[in-house]
Amino acid sequence: MSSLATRPLGELVRELAARSPTPGGGAAAAVTAALGCAAGAMAARYTTGSKWADRAEAAQALAMALDSAAHRLMALADEDEAAFANAQTARRAGDAAAQAAAETQAMAVPQQVLALCVDQAVALSAFAPCCNPQLLSDVRVGVHLLAGAGRAAWSTVLAGSPDAAVHASSSPLLAALRQSEEQVG
Repeated sequence: MSSLATRPLGELVRELAARSPTPGGGAAAAVTAALGCAAGAMAARYTTGSKWADRAEAAQALAMALDSAAHRLMALADEDEAAFANAQTARRAGDAAAQAAAETQAMAVPQQVLALCVDQAVALSAFAPCCNPQLLSDVRVGVHLLAGAGRAAWSTVLAGSPDAAVHASSSPLLAALRQSEEQVG
């Protein structure tokens, strides 16, 4: 199957809506997070040039970091699709060791998505006060998409019945997403 990044958006939406286990919620969370990064990167790029000379370098660096995160998130969407398919295959085969390993990987991918969402939402919310005011709504869109995608990724993690350590390590991440949204309004 082709990478989610190369599929037309309409096709991806149809695939998500189909009665098929993949792509599923984890891939949708990663793609949504990539869209949040893209909205933020656009706002950062509009905060460059001579009019914004005092912050252009930082804005360009943020845009590049968001581009990189979006690229990684699209790769994670593919990894999520593959990990879930592997977990299903192991479950059907009845191999307990293979199933445990596959389910661990299936939980690890959305945990990575959550962490990336937090990093980028925090960076975008910190950028909001110095953003070109005409693009502030795009920063907000980026933060809200990242926060929603992070919470969606966490829901995918919860489907794997994570242990107390995963809950404990994720709690501050979820709090950081809430705080980022509160900061941008």
